[in-house]
This record gives sequence, C-alpha cells and structure tokens, in this order.
Amino acid sequence: MQRRAFVSLLGASLGAGLVGPAWAAKRKTDPLAGFDAELDLARQNWRVPGLAIAVIKDGAPIYTKGFGWRDGAKTQAVTPDTLFGVASLTKAFTSATVALLVDEGKLAWDEPVTTYVPELKMAGGVEYASLSLRDMLSHRTGLGTHDLVWYNNEKLSKTELLARLPYLDTSAPLRSQYQYNNLMYILAGLVVERASGQSWEAFTEARLLKPLGMGRTGFSPSQMAHDADFAFGHKLLPSKQAVQIPLRPEDAIGPAGELHSSVTQFIPWMEMQLGRGQYRGKRLISVAQSEAMWAPLVSTGGQPEATELSRGLYGLGWRTDFYRGMRRVAHGGNLNGFSSRVTLFPEQNVGIVAFANMRGTPLPGHASLDLFDRLMGLAPANWSARGLARRDANEAKAATQTPPAPIPNTTPSRELAAFVGTYRHKGYGTWTVTLDEAGLQGTYNEMPIRLEHWHYDVFNGQPTREDDDDLLDVKFAFQADMAGKIRSLEVQMDSDFPPAVFVRTSG
Repeated sequence: MQRRAFVSLLGASLGAGLVGPAWAAKRKTDPLAGFDAELDLARQNWRVPGLAIAVIKDGAPIYTKGFGWRDGAKTQAVTPDTLFGVASLTKAFTSATVALLVDEGKLAWDEPVTTYVPELKMAGGVEYASLSLRDMLSHRTGLGTHDLVWYNNEKLSKTELLARLPYLDTSAPLRSQYQYNNLMYILAGLVVERASGQSWEAFTEARLLKPLGMGRTGFSPSQMAHDADFAFGHKLLPSKQAVQIPLRPEDAIGPAGELHSSVTQFIPWMEMQLGRGQYRGKRLISVAQSEAMWAPLVSTGGQPEATELSRGLYGLGWRTDFYRGMRRVAHGGNLNGFSSRVTLFPEQNVGIVAFANMRGTPLPGHASLDLFDRLMGLAPANWSARGLARRDANEAKAATQTPPAPIPNTTPSRELAAFVGTYRHKGYGTWTVTLDEAGLQGTYNEMPIRLEHWHYDVFNGQPTREDDDDLLDVKFAFQADMAGKIRSLEVQMDSDFPPAVFVRTSG
C-alpha cells in the first residue's frame, strides 16, 4: 500500500526535527530546541531500544523524530516512519468505527447489544440484557480481564469468543465500576461487522485509514514485517538488558489492539481528532459523535499521586483528565514488546504521539508530558526523571523481597503419567498436558510451558519460550476424583479470580 503523498514529502524534514516555515523562522528561540538530546538520554535511561515521537500544533506537524534502534542487534535506526505495534491505541479506532455507524443510524450507543447480536449472553445474569455499546467501550461491563483467552490464540474467532463469554466470570455489577477489558472491544468489532456487512478490518480501512491517508497502517505483525521500516518488540531480562522478542501473531485481539503504525502515519489521525471528526475540510465523523467518544463516563481509579493531574475518567476508547488545569484526552498501549501513547490537548490544539519498542515502559507518556511542558513554556515537571527515581526505588525494594517458596520435602501423589491428558474449560479453552523425558509439559493457545513440581500435586509453570512469560510461575493444581483418578486441573488464569477449573476430557 502506498503512503500518503504529504507524508512522503515531509519525511526527511520531519526526521530532522522542527518543520514548517513559521516554526523554522523561530528556531533560535523555539521551546523545543535541544530537546532531542534530552529525549535520547531519557530513552537510554529507561533501557528502551527505540523511540519515535511526533507533535502537531494548530493542524500542522511541528516536530517528529526517531531515536535509537528498531532491532536488538542495533543495526537499523528508528525513523519517524518506523512501524510499531500500537496496541490499545487501536481502541479509539474501534470506537470511531461505531461512531461512523451511529451517524448512519445503523447503531446506537445505548441500544442493547442483543439488538445487533441476539446470541450474546454473559455470566452476570439478567441485568446484562441492557448491555450497550457505551458500556462495552467504556470498560464498565463488570467483566474481568480474562486476557489469556485471546493471547497467542490464532484460532479464536469473534463468534467462538461469543460462545465462550457466558462461562467467563464477571466480578462487578454492570456499570458499577471501571474494569479494563479487551474482550468487549473484540466483540464490539463483531457488532460493527454485523451492522456494516464487512469485517472490522475492511470497514476500518475503507472508512478511516484510506480517507486519512494512513496507507502503511495495518492489522497484523506478519503484514508489518513485509514493510521495509518496522521495529521489533523488546523486553527486559532480569539483568536489565533489553532483548528482542519475536513478532507474535495476535489477529484474535483485532479491534482491541492489533493495529501497527508509525508516528507520521498518526499525524492525520490526530488532526481528525482535534478537528472533531473533520480532516482537511472533509467531515468523517459528526461533532456530536466525536464529543461522545471523549465524554467522561466512569472513574478509572483513585486520586493520582501527582499534583499536576486530576482524577482520571474513561470515555469511549479515550481516557480524559486535566493536566495543570488543561483538558487532556489520551490513551496508552502495551503489547508484545511495544508501548505507545497518544495525547491530545483539545483547547491548546496540540497532539502528541510516541511509540517505543519496549514492553511496559512509561517512557512514551513521560516524554509526551515533558515535551508539552516545553512547548507551552511551563516550568518543567520532569516526568521522566521523576519516573526513573520511582523505578529505581521500586527495583531496590524488589531486590529485598523473598519470593514464594514451596512446602519442602513433598512429592507428587502418583506417577507423572497419571497427570497426562486434555483438560477443558468452557470459557478459557483447553490445556493439554504431555510427558517427555524432561517431565510434564502443558500447552495452551500454542504456548508450551514446562510444569515443574512445586509441592504435592501442584506444579509451577516455566515457559519454554522466552517471550511467553505471561505464564511464568503460574501454578497448576491437579485434583483426583473419589476413585483416585485425576479428574481436573486448577490454573490461576486471572489474578482477579479464583483458579479456573479445567475438567479432564481425555487421557
């Protein structure tokens, strides 16, 4: 796919920093002068291989830059055009696809979702008959995370997820509190498909990506890997060394986090958002629906520690709060070795997007606020430096903590072969337990994990692949029936719920 002409033309000058004649004329007194060195030092201090960032002000790009490396070997430099996984920044696109259909009268924010997907059922009871798209997209459904359902699951379709939904426990009443949930966004994509007659990906490309000229923004890691300029995700080893991890197929997460893009590709997206649904004279989304996506619906938690920030709220694919008294509309993302942040200050007409190829780093958010402080001439709050101080203190504290230990001098109650079998949960799916010369091995969603004896009939998970550490130290407890035969397997699939019981179906 071809990138937009204006992005191609701006590529070299954007990479150099400030652009545009008005800003070039002010370069000597520009508030962002010298910021490159600060950002790159912050990147190194946060142990992040690569960082890209772009800023728009009053509808024009004023700063874009790439720092560091897109690969573990440090042979390929990050540019403003480097593609990253954007993770949960995808959610705002999903809300926008719903908004497009609301504008057309094909969907309504507050209509029961069963109007569009009659077979939708949840474990929470009859109150869920009124579950709406506004509930799903604001994370106030009461459904817990349950992320292992989709993680690394290449075979999970939206319709199969729909069938599993009644067997995934809720943990709060409908609309009672904020609980971040990817599954609801995946199913919101199914609603879009039912209403539009197209796959969510095809509808998003036709109605958002193409009109915005986001031709290099796409939907899968395998597609991203065919591009000449893309980044690999990274994680930190216990030694604090960054290591490249393989690109992981995550098509199942779809509308909740599958997009990849570059910071230059995100410029028109931010322009359209700050234009309240209008981009370069063409209206894509009505002002009413644009404002609906930003409208705060549910509190995301307690009072923030930082005095510069107000309490956070969530709308429809966007978080909102106030920063130093100025309204901020933002969202972050974290998936498979990539971290991202898009930040809008509507009244100041400023948009900032930052991508990093490091798992779980707060650098994109810190860098965005440090940049905004400079741009607006504010006294620096030094977000990155403050964050580094907290990180160092937390690492020092963690080094003094004693990890959990098993009960000593115990053995399994029977030969390991007795534990071999297939175990199924109607919501989570299947664990397969096999035996080889090294002992027991479990497999879930194509992720192999060594089951090392912990105590009694409890085993501890040790992933055999470096990048499957979401299953690291997960406990597996085998249970016997009255006849003494292993009948089930309990696994802690989600820390917010008791262990899930997988019933043995074969073996």
